[in-house]
Amino acid sequence: MVNETKKEEEELKCDDCAGMNMTHDAEKGESVCDDCGLVTELQLGLAADNGSILFGESAHYQPVRMDKDINANIGTAGSKMYGGRGVSAARRSKYRLFEKIHRSTPENPHPFAKRVKRNIESLFGRQMSHMLEFMAEMSCRPLNSEQEAIRQKQAKSMKRRLGMPKNSICRKGEGIKGCSEEENAVIIAVAIVELSGKLGMFPEMDRRSLMAQFGITNRQILNARKRILDHWKARVTMGWAKMPVRKSIEDKREDEIDQGMNHLFDALAEVLSERDYEDVLYETSARLLLLHEGSKDALTLNIEARMVVSVVTYAALNVYGLQSGTADVIAEVFGITSSGVRSRYYALVKEVHQGTFHDNGAFDTSQTYKEVILDSREQHALIGKYRFVQSCAKDSSSSDS
Repeated sequence: MVNETKKEEEELKCDDCAGMNMTHDAEKGESVCDDCGLVTELQLGLAADNGSILFGESAHYQPVRMDKDINANIGTAGSKMYGGRGVSAARRSKYRLFEKIHRSTPENPHPFAKRVKRNIESLFGRQMSHMLEFMAEMSCRPLNSEQEAIRQKQAKSMKRRLGMPKNSICRKGEGIKGCSEEENAVIIAVAIVELSGKLGMFPEMDRRSLMAQFGITNRQILNARKRILDHWKARVTMGWAKMPVRKSIEDKREDEIDQGMNHLFDALAEVLSERDYEDVLYETSARLLLLHEGSKDALTLNIEARMVVSVVTYAALNVYGLQSGTADVIAEVFGITSSGVRSRYYALVKEVHQGTFHDNGAFDTSQTYKEVILDSREQHALIGKYRFVQSCAKDSSSSDS
């Protein structure tokens, strides 16, 4: 019986658009169409749910229909879904019935905002979705009536900036807007997460994998990000919102180094043996500590974070004689050239020998420094991640045996 009920739930279609993207909420007894926002009653008496308190005489909660039109208005003259000459009487009768159903059914007035939040959750996780929900709402829902009345009285520039970003983004020309509603939702979701990184709310993201996955471009993301930021600043000017507290330079630098390490060692895991991977990981982390990276006193603070990670990892690979071919892997991860990585590394080594740059031994490949990180309390975040994965693998193997 339970299997039959589940089958019926899966086959449920939207009464309005016939879409199959339905979200079922057993607690509220509702089914919501993610495409058009139509809300319909869902009375599935599953044994696993709390149907005893939802339905029947002992129900504690009853879903309430918020009809758009009272019964007296249903069937009266109004806007026509389909009209004009040449339409048969049977088709007119059919569409009049559809109009009655449409007018008497409650709908989610802003399904696009829900679609953007769903994309943030699926791509970046539920926590990120909850934290950035206010940005999705701000980007995809219009101002309230009081704010809109104030907006109409503003100068042309401010009035435009206070307009809903979603409309501006989705109405751009070809090549800037997406090819579909879903692609527009992905563009806005990625732009929101990237903007949160630029503002220091979260570590900055690397958009390249998402661009390849969804076929979106830098231009589309940058346009959406700028439009959302302009709208946010306009709200701040009007006193309707606040900008987030910015991270310190040290925190941002640490995030950049951590992100670079994660991306690079994810790639190196594919080309190095487990033992070599561990050695290079510890050696790289130790040499970053020698450079005081992740703090305001970093010796390489004037060098871009991804280049610092590249050359320090290349130095660690040289210690173990693993540099052959791995420069190409490093270059591919960060979108630079392998010759650029090597030339920057040798330039820094030359400056060390000339005494114009103090590296604290970070580029000395005649000895290893991984013992520093093993003995130090100040361990890199990626080391902790590696140890956690290793311990999980050991636990799994021991349980299997």
